[in-house]
Formats: sequence, C-alpha cells, structure tokens
Amino acid sequence: MFDLNNIDFKKTDEQHGRRNYSFVGIQRSKDNDRLEFWLPLGFDNFNHGDFEQVKGFFFKMYRTFKTYLQKKQNEMEEEERTINRDGIIESKNGFSFINENKEQTVFYGKLNSLEKIIEGYDELRISSLEKTQVRTHEIDYSKIHRYMHQAVYLDDDVIYLDEMNIAKNVLIKDSPPILQLFCFIYSEIKNELDEFDSIPNKAIQLSEQFKENYLQIESALFGESIFVETVNSLKEILEDIDTQTTYKDEDYWHFFEAVEAFLYGERQENNAGIYWGFSSFYDVWEDMCQTFALNSPDYEPRAIFADVNGILLNRFNLKPNPFELKMNDLPQSRYLRPDLVLLEHHEVSLNGKLDIYEIKIAEYINYKVVFSEDFKIQYPEIFKIYRKYLALNTKYQTRPSEENEWITSFHKDKFLNELENTFYSKDTIEHLQKDRLVLEDSIYRVIDYKYMRLSDYAKYSPFYIDGKGENKVKEDIHKQLVYEWTVQQNWTAKTQSEFWIPFYSSDPSIFEQIEEINNLHFNKSQIKVVKINFKTLQEFYIKQALV
Repeated sequence: MFDLNNIDFKKTDEQHGRRNYSFVGIQRSKDNDRLEFWLPLGFDNFNHGDFEQVKGFFFKMYRTFKTYLQKKQNEMEEEERTINRDGIIESKNGFSFINENKEQTVFYGKLNSLEKIIEGYDELRISSLEKTQVRTHEIDYSKIHRYMHQAVYLDDDVIYLDEMNIAKNVLIKDSPPILQLFCFIYSEIKNELDEFDSIPNKAIQLSEQFKENYLQIESALFGESIFVETVNSLKEILEDIDTQTTYKDEDYWHFFEAVEAFLYGERQENNAGIYWGFSSFYDVWEDMCQTFALNSPDYEPRAIFADVNGILLNRFNLKPNPFELKMNDLPQSRYLRPDLVLLEHHEVSLNGKLDIYEIKIAEYINYKVVFSEDFKIQYPEIFKIYRKYLALNTKYQTRPSEENEWITSFHKDKFLNELENTFYSKDTIEHLQKDRLVLEDSIYRVIDYKYMRLSDYAKYSPFYIDGKGENKVKEDIHKQLVYEWTVQQNWTAKTQSEFWIPFYSSDPSIFEQIEEINNLHFNKSQIKVVKINFKTLQEFYIKQALV
C-alpha cells in the first residue's frame, strides 16, 4: 500500500496535457520513479494538501470504480456472461471492457493491495484455520501399518517408531495471529470505505485481539502521521508470524498472501506502470451523470429522453419523437441519441384555467376559486388538491354549497404552490401532452456529457486538426446543433444546448455552474458549457449502488 503523503498530484489542465487526458488513478511517473495520483479533469480547486480530504477522495474513487464495474457486470445477460463475461475480460492486473468490434475501450487496473483484503475475508477459512493440528505422543496401534516405512528395524524382529503424526484438533484461546492481522487491516479498510456496518462481528473481534496483542487499543492504520510507522510495524509482525508458524496450509497462505499484497502493494503493477485506475474515465463520468439525472428527484421527473446503454428512451412516449429517423421506407427506425433531454420549464399558465375571487367572510379575507369545466375533467389530480384545501374549511361553511366554497388567506399561498408544482410535475406530463401544451410551450435542455476541459472550449478553432486528423469539439458542436434542430422542427419548441463537464467544489450547494467561454468561434453555436459538481455526483453514484 502506498503512502498518500509521498505521491505527486496531477490535477490542472496544463498538468493533464494530452498524454494522460482521460486517465484517472495512480501510476508511475514517465519521467522519474515517483508515483502520481491523476485526479479527474476540473479538479483545480481540490486541496491535495489536506491529508484527510485526499484520503477520503482516494477511498471514494475506489468505491466509484467498483460501482461502475459492478453496474457493467449487472447489465450483462447471464448467458453471455458465462461465455465471454459480456465484453469484460479479467486478468491479474485488471479488467478490460471490449466493444462490439472486439476492441479494448476501457482498462481498469485493479488495486491488488485492497482487492485481496476485501475479497479475501472468508468465514469458512477463518473457522478452518482456527482449528490447528498438533502432534501427539499417543500410539494408535490400529494405524501402525501406515508408518512401517518410517520404522527402524532392530534385532529379534523389534520395530522402533520415533513418533506418529496423528491429527488432533485443539481449540486455542486466541485465534492464529495471521487471522488477527488480516482482520485488523480488513476492518480498517472497510471503515475508510464507510462500510463499517457491514464488517462481520468475527472480524471486529479478531481485529481487537490483534490491537491488544501487538499494538495499542486505539491504534488506527490510515492516520496521517502514523501510516508509514504502522505499516512498517505490520511488516515486522508479518515476518515474525511467518517465522513462528510451523503448520502452514492452504488457508494460512490465503490470508498471508492477502496481507503481503497490502503491505507490499507497490511491488505490483502492470506493464504500463499503472497501479490502479481507469484508462478512459470518460465512460465513468457519463455513467455518473446519467445515474444522477435518472434517479435524483430534482431531475428524474423532467428527463423526457435519455440514452441508456445505447438505446434512446422516450420516457413519456412523446409523439412525434424528434429523434426518430426513417429512411428509404425501411421497416426499422434509427435514432439520434442525445445523452439527456430535460423539460426545463413550462411556459403554460394557469390563467384561463381558473379564476380566483377575493371574498370577505366574518371580517376575514378569503378566496373563492372557480375552475373551468374542461379543466376539472382534464386534470383530476389538480382538482383533487383543490378539494383537499376546501375540506380544511368545512366546519366554517355556513351553507355547504359549491357556490360558497372558499380557501382561507392562511392556506392560499400553500394551495397555489402545490397547484403549480403538480401542474408542472411528472404526474401531469401525460395529461399536458394530450393538448400539446408540453410540446409547444416549453423549453428543452438538450444535454451531452463531456469529459473535457474548459480550455478545450476556450481554445477551440474550427480549423484545428489533431494528430488523428480530427476536431472533436467541432464534431460535438455539429452533433448538438442537429439535436436542437430536430426538436425545433418537430415540436416548434424552444431549445437550449449544454455540455456538462466535471469540476470539483466542496460546497454542496453548488451543483450546476454555467461557465462563460471567451471564444467567438465557440459562442456562435450558443451552446452553454455547464460545470457539474463532481463531489455531488460521486456521493450520489456510490449511494445508488447500495440501494
């Protein structure tokens, strides 16, 4: 395991350059022998001098990568998974993600120092190892024939046996030291991953035994000032345990190798010098964005189109579908696939749907609400809200007739807020689209997730060609404008295009932040570059994996 205090951090646009554009993780420097932690794009404001913040982010990135890997595996069909792991090829160094053309698109380098500890916890092995075999001086004459080849033959047909290795199970008070050491490391890692509640009681007990026998009861592994000292102590303890342990079976070596991988993790790396991380982080970033958009309460109700696993979801069956392409009378349609289309705002007004009159009852100002008859029929869920507020005043009604129904001034604002929120919510989209209000009088945010830097847009030129003969930003702009054009042509609607790029902020109140791009070429497209708080997305992404 490496010392986070002795790692160089790469986080700015200038440091990333082109060579490690989409790599996120820890690798060996190309210029010297030091380890480097390559943070995601947009992390200029990340305080890498704060040990606790760095440590917390390191373990969150580990959980992020594991979440992504698990999601990819879960998306696979069982039959295909048994054949070729559905495009996920595992090796001792990591996982490769293979596309439909059998090309490696993403490489995830495993962090063996953590993987072997977390995956190595095994209750059956622990139980087996806690029963040790010892030699006995007892003679079992029924088994003497098994030891004749070890006998010394004396005169007068006398046979001498020095000892018999007869198994005898002995329960010992303290568990084997290798188990205690393993469980101490295991518990410390799980605690840093915010998974303390999932630690088995047995592991906690063995961890406490280890601290009592070898360390201090309050000892911890991942402290800023004690990490190196603690790891060095654990190395010495491991060496002593290995020297003093006489009986070493398969279970012993299972836990020994896991501990050794953790303590000497820097010995293991792949041919590219990568210890751990993703070679193509853009795929993880896109999955983080889409997971948030389709599951968070602030975005999910407004997400009307979304690209999920290469299929464009028309989530409310809106027609006509502006992204559907029919060519040459072919029976099957093809689809354009924007990452996300949000119904940002209804310009539909309640005016004309209801009238509110001010009335005075018992010297108090109240409000009478009159709905049009077609409104009651079209939007029953909204009229239900109205009836709910009327029910609050039933005991004050002198004549319980519809003409005299009213809402108190105390409830008026609450009533109107709830009415508008429901009118503009997911629940009414189906009703609204029937009279095309949702299609003709709304603003649509057409969004593509981009793992890009601000400087890519600030320095954009339509005449630039890279080493591959491409201009990615130009291609992205063209594709985005086509998305907008199809919506405008099919729905006569207002559109707004956005590129979502990552940035880091420790302020949870900041999620979206529009960045002004000072580039005439780029601004001609009228596409907004929106910075999305990586920290918020990451925390949501990890929690969703636990649901």
